[in-house]
Amino acid sequence: MNCYECAARAMDAPAVAVCVDCGVALCIEHAEVTPRRLTRTGAMNRTVVVGPATRTVRCHLCRAAVDAATAPHGPVAARSGSPATAPTA
Repeated sequence: MNCYECAARAMDAPAVAVCVDCGVALCIEHAEVTPRRLTRTGAMNRTVVVGPATRTVRCHLCRAAVDAATAPHGPVAARSGSPATAPTA
């Protein structure tokens, strides 16, 4: 199997991973690896971290989408006072 991103640029590179979200095959250059902490629910509904950090592999598009969804203030346009949400006179 070859990397989807490389194939889109008319290059051949063997895939070494698959994006956890969209399933696209990725080469070592295009695979974005991030740490992931596994958790379980403990007594009194507490979240408890389990074991060492694992890893998650994503393509650049899915990584950008996850980063945008987990940003503290959301997308720039959704912030109060931005031109998209500013009151009109």
